[in-house]
Amino acid sequence: MNSNSTGRSTLGQLSAAHPLVGTKRRVALRCLALAVSVAALGQWLAPTTAGAATTWRYDMYDGTAVRYQDPDYTACAATATQMMLNTIHSTVDKDFILKTFSLGDKFIRATSLVFSWKPSTLYATQEAVLGYERAHMTMLVSSAGTDPHGWRNGLNYYGWGSIYSGVYADQAFTSFDAAAKAVVHSVAVYGKPAGILAWYGGHAQFVTGYPVTGADPRTGSMAFTLTGVYLTDPLKSQGMRDKLLSYKIWRYDVSKIAFKQYWQKDSPQVDPIDGRTGTAEWYGRWVAILAVR
Repeated sequence: MNSNSTGRSTLGQLSAAHPLVGTKRRVALRCLALAVSVAALGQWLAPTTAGAATTWRYDMYDGTAVRYQDPDYTACAATATQMMLNTIHSTVDKDFILKTFSLGDKFIRATSLVFSWKPSTLYATQEAVLGYERAHMTMLVSSAGTDPHGWRNGLNYYGWGSIYSGVYADQAFTSFDAAAKAVVHSVAVYGKPAGILAWYGGHAQFVTGYPVTGADPRTGSMAFTLTGVYLTDPLKSQGMRDKLLSYKIWRYDVSKIAFKQYWQKDSPQVDPIDGRTGTAEWYGRWVAILAVR
């Protein structure tokens, strides 16, 4: 996927002398750990209620995690990969989890997949990611940038060490509403940004949060109504950094803002992950790169 003049964008010793000191210290550490874990989850804002509808808001955007793809107008997906992984690194501690022992709370190493990305906003990193995604895509090499398979593979490889890690998946939907709700569900439940195939599948953007009414999407419930999303675009000229788009604008506005169907036909190769060709999976559908674990 890249951007060009035609408008197509081709793709973180107290003394124990007194018997109460240890107790107070454990309480303090427990409170500190709770505060850190809450802060690490992103900006969950207290729900508001207007009449019978409850509004839930969340945004994990981190201004230190972003860069523009410029001057490489073929690197929208690679830049989005870089920013999404930077954002994940800044919101959750990947190497440790909190568990309770008889002597108090302590951090121990997680047994699940380990997040291995080292944060970077360097242009050289962007280009390395682009090279990897092009080498692991199903798109014709004559096309610039990469496709959703390459984007997904870049996220999984650089984030968790293997394209087979299964943390991110490319998903296609037959309606805007199904795609939009899946985006919010993924962001809310898994705490990771969601990639969006914009410009009719020719450009990469990503979502870091939302306001919704109804059920809290963090519970896994789909009984919510989307009122907007926080969207970031890698292309400088778009001027969208953590921009709150209303549902109406995201669905109906001009092609460079609205989330539209995927109309690209240049991914005829078979994907080793799901055994399908990209064109067969995505054409005429709304396509997103979503965290599924």
